[in-house]
Amino acid sequence: MSLKYRIFIIFHDTLNLQYYNKSILRNIVFINVREGNKNRYPELNIINLHELKNFIPIGSYYAESEVVYNLYKNTYLIDDIDFVGFLHHDIDCSPLTDDIIQTLITTNKLISFETHLFKADYNQNILMDAELPNELCGVGKNCYETIFQDYNSFNNTHHLLPDFYEINNEIILCSCFLVHKEVFYDLMEFSSGIIESKKLNGYDIKHKHRIQGGFMERYYATWFMLKKIPIVSIKLHHYFFETEKRKPLIEKLAIKIKRLLKTIYGTK
Repeated sequence: MSLKYRIFIIFHDTLNLQYYNKSILRNIVFINVREGNKNRYPELNIINLHELKNFIPIGSYYAESEVVYNLYKNTYLIDDIDFVGFLHHDIDCSPLTDDIIQTLITTNKLISFETHLFKADYNQNILMDAELPNELCGVGKNCYETIFQDYNSFNNTHHLLPDFYEINNEIILCSCFLVHKEVFYDLMEFSSGIIESKKLNGYDIKHKHRIQGGFMERYYATWFMLKKIPIVSIKLHHYFFETEKRKPLIEKLAIKIKRLLKTIYGTK
């Protein structure tokens, strides 16, 4: 007997339908996060985030976490499945087939679509520093220091950040994963409290960096890591369209040239 899964694709504008293998389309729900965005894809299963029965607005600056949080508050969307997943609209998931997913979820509870090394992400020095509330990166209190503190406080544990820093631990970023539903509920019992406390809003007062969403993806990543839930990774290409929009023009041109060369010559 096969397990049931549902992957929610978070989007706000144009979709590239070539990103989705036909064998999994029946298990995909596209979540539109932009109010007033017209449904141009009548053949797809699309839900407007702001029309959910129990929609709770927490701010678009929470990025993907506004969807993740509201799925937790609208469990009627996942009551009938075993696994729940999240992906961005600018990730090419065409390598995913129903057979591949079924094989993976039969023996694993957590599939990652965006895997990174914990040490590398820590070294970005993303700040969660009350004395530097609007600084994204730099010298100050690393966000993982606070995240570890919050995890330990909630779970009455005593995990030390250096113990995980020195090992090549993999973490899931960008809120891109497929996880057993009961594990998801456990994750959100902790994470929803962080969101509802509104404590993260004080670190990006003008919402310049949308860092609330960045913090939350790291809360999820840390929870999975400290719970020692084995991660099975699937390598998918993430184009980071939104991130690119904020880059200087010269960097945008470099990215476009690199993609063109890859298309023509197959270079990396």
